[in-house]
Amino acid sequence: MLARGIHVVLRSDTHEIRRLADAIDYLADSLQLPQPMIFKLNLALDELITNTIAYGYAEQKDGVIDIEMRRHDDRVVVRLIDSAEAFDPLSVSEPDTAAALEDRKIGGLGIHFVRTLIDEVDYRRDDDRNVITLTLLLPPQPVPAAGIHP
Repeated sequence: MLARGIHVVLRSDTHEIRRLADAIDYLADSLQLPQPMIFKLNLALDELITNTIAYGYAEQKDGVIDIEMRRHDDRVVVRLIDSAEAFDPLSVSEPDTAAALEDRKIGGLGIHFVRTLIDEVDYRRDDDRNVITLTLLLPPQPVPAAGIHP
């Protein structure tokens, strides 16, 4: 465990996603994260991890995905690191959500959700590894009125 966060290593197996959800719950409880942020983290990480397992590692069951989650004063930062096939999810073009369903291209909707849910998404390839960094800003804390103490 990290001082203000957690580190989880998942095998490239979709059954491992439950462990990730448990880790997010632990982080949320220990660091008092708001429920909407927990929902966003679960949804975005489920999408990214599922894609990494299904496409990046394909049939390779001995791959691993390192997940580091840390809370800073005003944000939560999550890093996903894997040695799967190189893939920049930000290179996927935005889906045309206004088009009729039968006219839409297949794929890209999950990445669109991640971009919509998460405040900042960054990708880089580092030492033959994919590194995705997600940043969620914490809601501002109310400032007590002058002279009033909680």
